[in-house]
Amino acid sequence: MEGLKNIMEDDVENQLNQLLPTMSNICSCETCRLDMATYALNRLKPNYVRTNTGALFHKLNTSSTQAKTEILTAVIKAIDIIGAHPHHD
Repeated sequence: MEGLKNIMEDDVENQLNQLLPTMSNICSCETCRLDMATYALNRLKPNYVRTNTGALFHKLNTSSTQAKTEILTAVIKAIDIIGAHPHHD
C-alpha cells in the first residue's frame, strides 16, 4: 500500500551505514546489505507509519537505550551471519 512505511527500515539502514565501513573484512555490496537488512528487520518488531507525526513518535519510542540496543543487536547479528555466508562468490 502506498503511504505506509516500516520506519524500522531507516533505523536498520542507519546502523548498517555506521557499522559496515568499520568492518573491512565484511562484504558491503548491495546484495549483502539487502540480505543484512532483511535478516535484521525480520527479527525486529515492525513499526509502520503513514505521517510525519507517526515518524516523530517512532523516533521518541526508539530513543531509549533498550530500543537502540535491540536494533544494534539485530544488525550486528545480521552482519555476522551474512558476512560469514554471503550469497555470492
